[in-house]
Amino acid sequence: MVTTAKTTTTIQQELVLQRRSTHGTRPVRRLRAEGVVPGVVYGRQMDPLPVSVNRRELIRLLHSQGGEHSLIRLRLEGDGWEKPALVQSIQHDPVDGHLVHVDFHAIVLTERLKLRVPLLLKGDSVGVKQEGGILEQFLRDVEVECLPTEIPASVEFDVSLLTIGQTVHVRDLIAPSNARITSDPDGAIASVLMPKVEKPEEEAAAVAEPEVLREKKEEPEAGAAEQAKPEPKKEKE
Repeated sequence: MVTTAKTTTTIQQELVLQRRSTHGTRPVRRLRAEGVVPGVVYGRQMDPLPVSVNRRELIRLLHSQGGEHSLIRLRLEGDGWEKPALVQSIQHDPVDGHLVHVDFHAIVLTERLKLRVPLLLKGDSVGVKQEGGILEQFLRDVEVECLPTEIPASVEFDVSLLTIGQTVHVRDLIAPSNARITSDPDGAIASVLMPKVEKPEEEAAAVAEPEVLREKKEEPEAGAAEQAKPEPKKEKE
């Protein structure tokens, strides 16, 4: 089976931060009410740095081409501090879905790192179009090792040639340029499955008419029957 893969590279973007001195639930709630998301910058050989970022700017970054996998240039407003970084984690409000916290991971551009990037399936499978199969995807991302400046925004795989019964594994992917795929090579990515055949509904079993049980009359015992017989009348002499 011929396989093809495609990769796209992240674009470095800049995000302006503010130092955050407020801590505690109430001050942080006030920040969020003002359209600001609290966060922390972590990194090697640096103390955790509490920061805040404009919510709109952060959402714009997350919805950009690279999304949360973008390489970011963090810069502190009114300060000469700046660092290349990645979004380490984001938290959403469980009720309204708004961004409530973000963590950044400051990195060194010359050091290779491992991270997970999205895995996208492209094309229409032959097994689906012509054979009526069902394409099922098992993995949504894969782990890659690369330099921060060469992070692929995604890895794409063309499933056009897949037929029913065929499965794509991680080992079938082509590694991005200057990167290495480190996920388990035997991991299944996707497969074209046979369509499920619905069994016809079984006809309802005919309900037999219930047998009417009639009470059996007890037969009198022989002795009792004879006693019950009336004696014949004697004729007068």
